[in-house]
Amino acid sequence: KEKELTGTIDEIKDFQFVIIDDENTPYSFTFEEKPEGLENVSNGDAVTVKYTGTISEVDPFEGEVISVEKAQ
Repeated sequence: KEKELTGTIDEIKDFQFVIIDDENTPYSFTFEEKPEGLENVSNGDAVTVKYTGTISEVDPFEGEVISVEKAQ
C-alpha cells in the first residue's frame, strides 16, 4: 500500500535521505536505487515522499521509496 509523507529534506546521502515533518520529527529513508525525483530536490526543500512499508523515528526504514517530489 502506497503512503505519503510531506516534510523538509534535512540531508541527502548516497543511499539515504532524511525528511523532517511538521512536528520536527526526522525520518530516514534508505534506498538501493536512487528514487524517482530525488535528483531534482535539495536540502531545505519541502517535498512529498511516496513510499511503501513502515517509517519510524527510531527503527530503520523497511519498505521502498517510490518517488520524491517538491511539495506544492
